[in-house]
Amino acid sequence: MKSLNLYFIPFLLGVYLIFIIGCTNNENQTKPYKPTVASSAETEFVIGIHPYLNTEKTFMAYEPILRYIEERMEGVKFRLETSYDYPDYERKLYQGHFHFSLPNPYQTIQSTEHGYRVAAKMKPDYVFRGVIVARKDRHIRSVEQLRNQAISFPASTALAATLMPKLFLYEKGLNVEKEAKPSYVGSQYSSIMNAYSGDTVVAATWPIPWKTWQEENPDKAKEMELIWETPPLINNGFVIRNDVDLKIATQVIDLLCSLENTKEGKKLLVQAGFEGFEKATFTTYIPVKSFLIRYDKTIGLPQ
Repeated sequence: MKSLNLYFIPFLLGVYLIFIIGCTNNENQTKPYKPTVASSAETEFVIGIHPYLNTEKTFMAYEPILRYIEERMEGVKFRLETSYDYPDYERKLYQGHFHFSLPNPYQTIQSTEHGYRVAAKMKPDYVFRGVIVARKDRHIRSVEQLRNQAISFPASTALAATLMPKLFLYEKGLNVEKEAKPSYVGSQYSSIMNAYSGDTVVAATWPIPWKTWQEENPDKAKEMELIWETPPLINNGFVIRNDVDLKIATQVIDLLCSLENTKEGKKLLVQAGFEGFEKATFTTYIPVKSFLIRYDKTIGLPQ
């Protein structure tokens, strides 16, 4: 009898364990499976701004605007990417590196041949003009004073700060390419500083960086003066790569163009130094196209 119990007890324990496990499995099967779902990854879009401001100023102006847009969209993130100079920016733009970008009007037209479409533009247009500045002690009053002299420009493809001043001077009797010494120094601030330091006789730029430079350098600005202004053209464009989802592109443009309608948006625009954005298409830039044709016939577009 004792021997039988020795075999029977382990048998009962085995049955008991099977019963417990079975109950546990049945209990688990009755509860619906709820997998832990990670939040969907945000889609990152790269934004490029043509270097009309230095890197620090570009981030100060546009990073808050991008964060403003992010907060009002779902599942997207924007990464602002600056460029070393105009050629660096154009290389990235024409290679399709940016999803969204703010090129100058000349680059805006060119970008449409490299997979982008025009969706908006900066405003107002009246500020998009070239200005030529010099030290007051140069006493520049005539284009004849610039003959055979060094003139600083930010880049060969800068529309307001290079092409427009060049055509302006050409129509006043000075072919800069043949009768002066153009110096392409890489940025708007560098162009101004070259004239201030005396490395060039005059500098070409456009109103926004000229105003900002004056505010940041009030003592130096007292020694400088604006000599000439060109007529205005259409302001900088905002372009979108053709493969960007239409819904996302539409949201971005709607938010950009309504910045001025909110208190927070107005504050961001003041900080950025311009009035806002408005919707645009390639047709908007027909006057720029006409200007470029005229420029090419008289001076020759940069290669």
